Amino acid sequence: MKYKIGDNVKLRKDVLVRHSRSVPARFGYTHEQFVWRGILDKLEGKCGRITRTFPNSNHVNVKFKGNLIGISTNELEMCKK
Repeated sequence: MKYKIGDNVKLRKDVLVRHSRSVPARFGYTHEQFVWRGILDKLEGKCGRITRTFPNSNHVNVKFKGNLIGISTNELEMCKK
């Protein structure tokens, strides 16, 4: 799906599962990955607004109350407002 600035979106329900699988078990989590997981967990199910798109990639910036994150559009779905 093509998103544009101003769209209301939320994180997909399985975003934390995919995040966990992205780190091979033998390496363990780094401090930054624990922080990122905490942010995703806190924002799961909440609506945010796209504030920036990057034309040559599938990444966008999404502003939630108090948080601005950069994330792949594969991790988003439309949020009904």
